[in-house]
Amino acid sequence: MQIQRITHAECEELYRTALPRDFPAAELKPFSEIQRLLDAGVYEPLLLTDDTGTRLAYAWLVVLPAQRTALLDYFAVRYDLRGGGVGTAALQLVKEYCAMRVQDLLLECEHPAEAPDPDAARRRIGFYLRAGARATALESRVFGTRYTVLSLPCGGTVPDAQLCKELRALYRVMVPHPYYRGQVIFYGS
Repeated sequence: MQIQRITHAECEELYRTALPRDFPAAELKPFSEIQRLLDAGVYEPLLLTDDTGTRLAYAWLVVLPAQRTALLDYFAVRYDLRGGGVGTAALQLVKEYCAMRVQDLLLECEHPAEAPDPDAARRRIGFYLRAGARATALESRVFGTRYTVLSLPCGGTVPDAQLCKELRALYRVMVPHPYYRGQVIFYGS
């Protein structure tokens, strides 16, 4: 498996074709916001492929300079490849990719208590935990959707209190000021 950063145009194509199938509509930010983050140099859309260049998975990250954590904004395995170990291998490759720059990769998963499909939410959390992530004491509520926050150690481990500070900093860049207040809330820090 190989990992590569994709162009803005490839990112937009994947956004229009794959993300609506892989994520609930409530979790999809407008592409104009992704474009803003790409232009700011803090968004890294990654594609994971086989040796022939065929897409296996994708992982889109928000990475701020001089911060010890990054946020895995979107991660999905091609639908027909799920359940066969591709996701675990892809996540491991993303972890290795991040290890030179950050200590932890933050993962937000829809909280099972409020998810439209609680079983799917529990499976998703279980996948990340089996892949080496740890549960944190943190939760977030972003534009009405409740998330549990996990941390995947890449090059070390950051304490929960620091993770919360860094997640707040990530969101201050991700969500423009007038929308941040009241729409991005953190608990457990």
